[in-house]
Amino acid sequence: MEPREFFIEDRLERFRLKAFCNLGESGLGFFRLEEVLGMAGISVSDLLDLPMNDAPNQGSLELRSAIAKLYPGVSPEQVLVTTGTGEALYLAFHMMVKPKTKVALIWPAFQALYEIPKMLGAEIIPVPQEKAFLASTWKEIDANLYILNHPHNPTGKTFPDAEWENLLSWFREKKKLVLFDEHYRFLPGEGSLGKTGVDPNHSFFGTGSFTKCFGVTGLRVGWLVAEESFVQRARSFKDYLTHTVSPISEKIALGLLENKESFLPGIQTRVRNNIAKFTSLWRKLPHTKDFTVPQGGLVGWLMLEPGISSEAYADRLFEKTGVFVLPGSNFEEEGFLRIGFGETEERMAEGLKRWSECTDLI
Repeated sequence: MEPREFFIEDRLERFRLKAFCNLGESGLGFFRLEEVLGMAGISVSDLLDLPMNDAPNQGSLELRSAIAKLYPGVSPEQVLVTTGTGEALYLAFHMMVKPKTKVALIWPAFQALYEIPKMLGAEIIPVPQEKAFLASTWKEIDANLYILNHPHNPTGKTFPDAEWENLLSWFREKKKLVLFDEHYRFLPGEGSLGKTGVDPNHSFFGTGSFTKCFGVTGLRVGWLVAEESFVQRARSFKDYLTHTVSPISEKIALGLLENKESFLPGIQTRVRNNIAKFTSLWRKLPHTKDFTVPQGGLVGWLMLEPGISSEAYADRLFEKTGVFVLPGSNFEEEGFLRIGFGETEERMAEGLKRWSECTDLI
């Protein structure tokens, strides 16, 4: 059995490199290699001196140590470096999910979070985002695996602190298996690093990366955090896939994590300014009905007026203005657009101006 077409990625492949204003992607607009090396505190000569052998299969100890520091009580032995979070999720699901496994997750969802479990025979339990950020909602769900994508893609919603602690306490009490997909921890609504639920000692496993938040998706570095025996099984499975991450990617990834305090505040300010700009202007955008301000991450969920095809709207918008957005149909949820806030502030402002002035979108 194989997964269905990856709706989101197919559309991104067609439009992201052609757009004047890219509001369709879920990552920060890319930095050039020269800029990235400066952010990481790495010189070209450092790379020229790098041995081009395989990196350790689990990831270098230095990089795993830097990742482990992002999580209270986690050791480097509980970290597996992967080729992006896509590989981390693929590995985790193949070891967690069997036929008829009940998997509960916030809906709508990033397709990989449910498509791979479905391929493996899981029963998917969608938890509507309107009530998914209340602990009481999850306490009524009987599942074998709970997936919490937080901050949430595509809505940008997060759990209030009290609800979060209540839910974690319940998961611990009931000894639930939980996977926290925390790709946007580096972009909380406020502060420098968002909350985490990852705790391998209680079967609270996690996947993550910094690449979308730092504007370096091309590095393809992610990770899986779990208890040690699970990590070792995943490492062995990984040998059949990518085997190792490039030593160049590992070197730059380590530098970025070690130096993030020097550049991350600027990125966070840019994203928050873009969200504020969009929040102040979205009512001027034709045929839009509602917008919930993102509380974390890089994306938000814009509701269209009833009866409008999100794909037709997105296609027309790109054709008329060069502004690229992602239709809700790509998340199997019609009537919405996912908006990304990773553009430069200048392009964001110009893109919104063009969009607001376009009167013939339907």
